[in-house]
Amino acid sequence: MTAALHATTPVLHFVMGSNAGMAGGTSDTDVVRNVDLYELDALDLTSVSGLIVNGNCDQIYLERRKDVLTDFVTAGGRIAIMGHPLTDFLPGLGQWRKLQYSGPKDLAISAGSPHPVWAGVDPADLSFRKQVSGFYGRGYSQKLPDNAIVTNYIGRHGLPVDYVYPLGKGEVLVHGGIDLAVFQSDPNTSARVYPQLLSWLAQLDRTENR
Repeated sequence: MTAALHATTPVLHFVMGSNAGMAGGTSDTDVVRNVDLYELDALDLTSVSGLIVNGNCDQIYLERRKDVLTDFVTAGGRIAIMGHPLTDFLPGLGQWRKLQYSGPKDLAISAGSPHPVWAGVDPADLSFRKQVSGFYGRGYSQKLPDNAIVTNYIGRHGLPVDYVYPLGKGEVLVHGGIDLAVFQSDPNTSARVYPQLLSWLAQLDRTENR
């Protein structure tokens, strides 16, 4: 039997392969480490407080490990899912749908319920990146769990693009768009999102927000 690999950081960022380009160019720090998704079975998650699932991760593989992910969250962990969840790899996941849009107003982001990940972030900075609309997200989620809070909306009709819900003792965050790490070097308030996500996943906000 292969010995379990022990995590050395509080947050693991699951990516596909060694190239982190699809994860916003993230690099390992003392808070987060990029890990190939297919190493999940060999990982000891007992010292991990948060997981990020990159937007291009294999969702069939994730669905086959639903019990592992569910046990991690229900025991008190936090997980942030990037991209478009299309399989039921965690209980309560909403259904992502592509948004029909014809102009910038159909892709504009508006704030929902306050959350530490988006604290101090101007929705206008999320709506337009390098003068391009739709970079943040081009879809929405439906059939959210009853106890979910929507943290950001998209478009004229205010459809959910980001939401958070409790699962057991832990929490699930879903961002229905490009990985939030890509904003970390932006010259505006959107640069706050990724470091605040890491703080939330590392549960550094445990006293103030729990």
